[in-house]
Amino acid sequence: MDDQRQAFDDLIYQSWADYWHCSPELFGVPGVSFRARLDSDSASVIHFTTIRQHTFIEHSPADGEQLQQIVDGLPLGKVVDASAVAAGWLPTNEHTRPIETLTRGLILHLFPDDLPERHLPGGFALRRLTSGDDSHIRLLEEAVSLEDVSDAYVSVAHEIACGVFQLRGQGETPFLVTAASAYERAGFVDPGVLTHPQFRGRGFGSAAVHALCQWAFRQNRMMQYRCNRENAASLHLAQRLGFRGYVIQDNIWLR
Repeated sequence: MDDQRQAFDDLIYQSWADYWHCSPELFGVPGVSFRARLDSDSASVIHFTTIRQHTFIEHSPADGEQLQQIVDGLPLGKVVDASAVAAGWLPTNEHTRPIETLTRGLILHLFPDDLPERHLPGGFALRRLTSGDDSHIRLLEEAVSLEDVSDAYVSVAHEIACGVFQLRGQGETPFLVTAASAYERAGFVDPGVLTHPQFRGRGFGSAAVHALCQWAFRQNRMMQYRCNRENAASLHLAQRLGFRGYVIQDNIWLR
């Protein structure tokens, strides 16, 4: 098992190395790699991806010079994170915008043998979602905040989507309490999950993500789970399914 887990870890790091077009050995070297992004979204956010001891910073070309100066002034041999850069981010002219907020993310991966058994309580059923379930999805989205909908990014148009329904009396329509979907992101199967506020904390979200994991593993694909490190409920869901943290992914949002 130890050999299998080591092989899995090596595969995870090799996949991230492929994404960043580098060698996995770079992750063990304290330092920073800069990547200027030309898309329109880059003007409002600076992305920090830290894998082991190395940090990759994606930024707008306009912010490159100031970022380089801040990083050059940090202590050598220490992991560079978003907090350290934010502390040195001082708008010096009309072209440098102030920081609006800093978000702290975590990317976890799942070794297949760590996936536990999951069972739904009586009165509930899990099935795959299709375009015919759009009305159920809309009702679920209306029960949560717009931020929840955006963060979860659940859609029946993704590669796989499933939902947990509360079964009702004869002739009554089952009620969707949790929806989850997944798509490929950075070479991994990336899930999102949305649960009705009245049904949270009862394991329905983890049951839906569990089904996505089983689907991915049947295709010999690797699972990842992204969440805010300050979102205890989301982090707990991932950990109870066996996910382990591999990558820190923070963002500095500019005004």
